[in-house]
Amino acid sequence: MAEEHTMEVRWSGDVPLGNAMADAARERGFPIEMETLDGHAVLAINVVDSDLQSLRDRVDELLVVLSALEEAHKG
Repeated sequence: MAEEHTMEVRWSGDVPLGNAMADAARERGFPIEMETLDGHAVLAINVVDSDLQSLRDRVDELLVVLSALEEAHKG
């Protein structure tokens, strides 16, 4: 049986930023779940890979993108 490594990135905050983050994750092929609760977005992004180092690289890349979106949203 092949190994499978999974990481879930969870975020909550402003709905417009959540939508932008969800779109960015989808564009990179990550499955997402997003809910809106009391005017706030709750976003879960699942990253799965058969290799632990590849998983780490993909999560790192995703976090860089999400961080850039968050910085742009603040500015």
